[in-house]
Amino acid sequence: MTAKEYLRRYRRLSEYIDCKYDEIRRCRELAAKCTPSAMFDRNGSVSDKVGNAAARIADLEAQIRDEAAELVRVRGEIVRAIDSLDDLDMRVMLTYRYINGWSWRKIAAKMNYTEKHITGYLHRKALREVEKLIPHDTFSVL
Repeated sequence: MTAKEYLRRYRRLSEYIDCKYDEIRRCRELAAKCTPSAMFDRNGSVSDKVGNAAARIADLEAQIRDEAAELVRVRGEIVRAIDSLDDLDMRVMLTYRYINGWSWRKIAAKMNYTEKHITGYLHRKALREVEKLIPHDTFSVL
């Protein structure tokens, strides 16, 4: 795993959890749209769309709880790696980018650097430093 992949895990996992919340919203909308006439399938048998949606929502919520615990663990691991760097500018830049999800333009403006300096010099240098810190037996799931 590269340093960039290592650092991106927090934001990717957060996005994955957001996807699950979107799916829960869709399930709730589907359940709300179920009318008595929609409770029957084409054969005239009773269809439990509301019950199926409720079961799916419960499954997704359980998955989100598990993923949220992993998100907290990954965030802590990444923050510890960032905090262990000696250079304060690197720590600030990496936190803005990989924890807060800021654009390079916003980071450059906030830190009073050019975007080219941030991406062309500081980021590359920081990635080399993080590369030294990450366990090389770590595999990316997302």
